[in-house]
Amino acid sequence: MENVLVKMVLVLFGTLFTIEIIPIKISPLRWIGKRINGDIKDELSGLKYTVDTNEMDRIRYEVLDFANSCRNKRKHTKDEFQHIIDLNDKYEKLIEKYEIENGVFKTEYQYIIKIYNKCLDKDTFFNE
Repeated sequence: MENVLVKMVLVLFGTLFTIEIIPIKISPLRWIGKRINGDIKDELSGLKYTVDTNEMDRIRYEVLDFANSCRNKRKHTKDEFQHIIDLNDKYEKLIEKYEIENGVFKTEYQYIIKIYNKCLDKDTFFNE
């Protein structure tokens, strides 16, 4: 008798996971999954922020170093300038995503663009 009762409870419990009752969907698996995955999603979100922050730091360093080399009269190729321009686009998207301002970076980038435009006008890029 107990075995029959246990089997009935297991069947009833199992059907709760798969049956839709009238217009109300019962989805205990989704509820359980959200509870289990909630912490993982929070951890991934924190990890994504850390990765983005590290990427912003890397880009900032590379662009500021490039500006410094321009100030020291080092000539660069057109491709090097294009790489910095691409990095700036990526950086702008990241700071917009996290609503961050960085005046020093913007000033140095404007200096790089000024040098780039001069090189374009006079065709004075470094040619390898």
